[in-house]
Amino acid sequence: MKRIIIALMVCSVAATGAAIAQDGPIKKRQELMKKNGDAAKLISANAIKSIGGSMDEFITLFPEGSTSPDSDAKPEIWKKKADFEGWAKQVKDDTPKTVTAAAGGAASLQPAFAEFAKSCRGCHEDYRADKKK
Repeated sequence: MKRIIIALMVCSVAATGAAIAQDGPIKKRQELMKKNGDAAKLISANAIKSIGGSMDEFITLFPEGSTSPDSDAKPEIWKKKADFEGWAKQVKDDTPKTVTAAAGGAASLQPAFAEFAKSCRGCHEDYRADKKK
């Protein structure tokens, strides 16, 4: 009987840990990237500011071991952390000039946004697995 109680307690603790993990960095980074993806569709100065402004938080959402079958994050993120973080820095650094270009209208924004989006795309190509179907 004592073993059954201990086994139930261990299972309970494990289940609690799994539930906590659901609200951990994986879920937060998925929510942040969904928000950034939605913002990118708007192609406006405010959307660009939102994406660039999220990069400092973004890089904190990949602590060592934060992997899951539900995550599209490739293991290379943790093997090449400096390069991964470099992509986020590039997005952040490109934000001011892209926002400035937005003030000039579509003709100036389009090439600036294309350059801004290269960093997003480059990071996704290197560090995001193909979307699960």
